Amino acid sequence: MPDLDKFERIVFKKKNTLDRLLSFSFRLMNARQVGLVLGTNKTYFKFLPPDKWDRGVMHKFNGQGFNGFVLKYFGTFIVRSKGLSPVRLYKDTQFGEKEETDGIISFVLRKHKDFYAKGIKILVIDNIPDLLNTGETHSNVSILSYNGDVFKSLQDLKINNAIVKQFKAKNFVSAYIPDYGAIVFNTINETLLKKIKGRFTQEIELKRRLNILISAIEMASLAYIGLARGRQAAHIIWRKEKSLRKTALQLKNKEVQLNAQKEYLRAVGAVNEDQLNMEPANIIDGVYAFIDMVGSAIIRKKLNPRDYFYVLNLCHQITANNANKYSCRVDNFMGDCVFLENASPFDDKKLRYSMDTQERIMLIIFTLTDIFREIHLLKTGHHTMDKTGRVKDLINTAKIDLSFRAGMEMGTALIGPLGSLKRKIVTAIGKSVNTASRLESSGLKNGIHMRGTIMDILKDAYITSDTRTIWQSIGKIKNMEELGNPGNLRFFDCYKKVFGLEENLITQRTNVSYKEFSEDITYWIKCIPDSKV
Repeated sequence: MPDLDKFERIVFKKKNTLDRLLSFSFRLMNARQVGLVLGTNKTYFKFLPPDKWDRGVMHKFNGQGFNGFVLKYFGTFIVRSKGLSPVRLYKDTQFGEKEETDGIISFVLRKHKDFYAKGIKILVIDNIPDLLNTGETHSNVSILSYNGDVFKSLQDLKINNAIVKQFKAKNFVSAYIPDYGAIVFNTINETLLKKIKGRFTQEIELKRRLNILISAIEMASLAYIGLARGRQAAHIIWRKEKSLRKTALQLKNKEVQLNAQKEYLRAVGAVNEDQLNMEPANIIDGVYAFIDMVGSAIIRKKLNPRDYFYVLNLCHQITANNANKYSCRVDNFMGDCVFLENASPFDDKKLRYSMDTQERIMLIIFTLTDIFREIHLLKTGHHTMDKTGRVKDLINTAKIDLSFRAGMEMGTALIGPLGSLKRKIVTAIGKSVNTASRLESSGLKNGIHMRGTIMDILKDAYITSDTRTIWQSIGKIKNMEELGNPGNLRFFDCYKKVFGLEENLITQRTNVSYKEFSEDITYWIKCIPDSKV
C-alpha cells in the first residue's frame, strides 16, 4: 500500500506532479492500466475552465509488465492512431445542434465537475461483460457512484466497445481531477470489486483505497495548479476567487436563513437537546398568556371541518409569526387556544444581555396585540396570507364573527420536559399559568385581561435602548424617532402610536370570577381601535 503522507510531502516539492499521481494511484488500486485524460478544446491548452472543454485527450499512461511499458511511452501515439483519442464530448446533429456523445470518458468529463460539487467523487463500473455487442459501437453498462461514504447506482451508460477491446477491460474506475480532467483505471484489482448478493465482499478495503485516492487527487490537483504560469495562472486564480466569493455568499445567506429558521422554530415551541434534557426548574421571571377563539363551538357548527381548520390554522400561523417577531414562544397549540410565554429558559443564549420581567410583559402585550391586529385583517379580507379573501367569504356566508380574547399573568412557574419517553415537550406549569388561563376565560374579545400587579408595572414602564429586545422588535416595524423621544418613551404612549389606538385604552373591571378564580379588580387593554370593531 503506497504511503499517502509521503506522497503529500513529495507532490508539492517535485515538478512532475501528474506522473507521481499516476504512479501512486496505479499502485494504490493495483490496476492493470491507468491513464490521465486532459480536458481541453481545439486549442489543446491546459488549465482551461471545465465549461470550455469539448474533448478529452489521453495524456499519460502507466501499466503492468511489458504492455505497461509500451503503453507508458507509446500509449498516446497508439490511441491517437486508432482514433480513440481525442474523445469528443459532443457531436453536431444534422440540425446544427450539439448533442452529448456516448461513452464513459466523455460522460466523466462532462459530468464529473457537477458530481464533485455534489459530493460524488468516484465513478465505478464493477463488471464489464466479456461478450460485448460487436455489431454496435457502444454497449450499455451500469455504473456506481461513491461519495466518500456510500455507493449509489446511477443511470445506465454506454461504453465504447473499441476502447474495451483495445485494453481488454474487466472493470473501470474514474475520478475527476479539478482544473485538469480525469484519471481512469482500466481493470483494478478484481478482488476489490467482487460482489455477493449485490454487495462488495471487500467493501471496507475498497472504500479505504477510494478515500485515499480522493485525498491524493485533491493534493495533486492543488500542486498541478502551482505549475501554471503567466496568464494561465491569473485565470485560474480568478476562477478560484470567483468560486470562493460565490461560496462565501451562499454560506452567509444560508447562515441567515438557518438563524431565521432557528428563531422561528424556537418561537413555535421547538426545543434543543439541552432543553429536552434540562432539569425542571422553578422560574420566577416568566410571563404567560393564553389567546382563545371566542364562540368556537358556534363556528365549528357553521363551518365544515375543512374550512374550520383552514381558518384556525391561519390564526395559529399568525400567532406563531408574531411570537417569533417579539421574541416570545408558543408553548403549545391546544385546539383553538394558544399558550404563549416569555421566560428565561427560552432566551436566545447568543444575546449578551438579559431581560427583566417588565420587558417580558411588554413583549407579550405587543405579541398579543399584533395577533389581534392581523386576525382583524384576516377576517376583513386584507391579510396577505389569504389573498383570495376566503376567510372573509366564509364568515359572511355563515353569518359568524371571528374574534379572540387573551389573558396574561406574570410570576413563578415550573418549567421542564413533560411527556412520555418518545414524545416530550418543554412546558410551564404553575399558579401563574393557571391564572393566565382563567383571566383569558373571563376576559372580553379583542383585548388582553390582566391583574392589577401587571397594570401597575405597565403604568411606570418605559421603552428605551436598555430594553433592547423590544426596542429592536419595534424598530423593525416603526421608526423609533416617529414615536417620540427614544430615551423617554412611555410604554402606553408607544403602544397607542404603534397600533393606532385612541384614548379609553384601559378598562377597569370589578368582581371578576371564573371557576375557582376570582379577583376584585382586574384590567382589560384594548387591542383593536373602536373604528375597526
